[in-house]
Amino acid sequence: MNRFYAATALCFALTAPALADGKIYVQLPDLSSYQGQEAEDFLHEVVLANVVSSNCTGAEISDEEWSLLTDSADILAHQLGLSTDVYDEQYYGPAFDALDQNETCYIESPNVPVIIDKLVALGGSTVALPDQDQAYEDYQAMRAAWDAEAATEAPSTGKTKTK
Repeated sequence: MNRFYAATALCFALTAPALADGKIYVQLPDLSSYQGQEAEDFLHEVVLANVVSSNCTGAEISDEEWSLLTDSADILAHQLGLSTDVYDEQYYGPAFDALDQNETCYIESPNVPVIIDKLVALGGSTVALPDQDQAYEDYQAMRAAWDAEAATEAPSTGKTKTK
C-alpha cells in the first residue's frame, strides 16, 4: 500500500510543474489601442527587447519581465492577425538578425527596461499573479479563443492594411 501512495505522490509531483507549464504568469497590459503601423512598430520593439534580454550580457531580465514581454508580443501579433510563420519571419527573424550586428547589444540593451516600463504603464506587471494555477487556466482559455477565432478567419497576409 505504501508503494501506491508513493507512486500517487510522485505522479502529482511530476504533473504539478506541467500544469503551470513552467511559466510565470503576470498581469498583461491593455494593448487594444495599438492598431496598424503603431502596433507593428511596437511589436518590433517588444520582440527586439525580448531577444536582446535573452542574448545580451547585462540585459538579463526576470522571469516575470520575460513573461510580460513575450505575452505582450503575442497579444500584438494576434491583434495584427499574424500567423505564426509570419510572426516569426517578420518579427523574430529580424530581431535575431540584429544580434549579428556588433553594436546591437550595446545600443538596444538600455531600451529593454524602457519597453518593460511602457508595458507596465499600459497596465502590465512584473509581479507574478498570486494564483498561478488560475492564471494558467486563463491564459490557456485566451489562447484557445484565439485559435478558434483564427480557424474561422481567412489566412493572414502578414501585413496590416492602412489608408
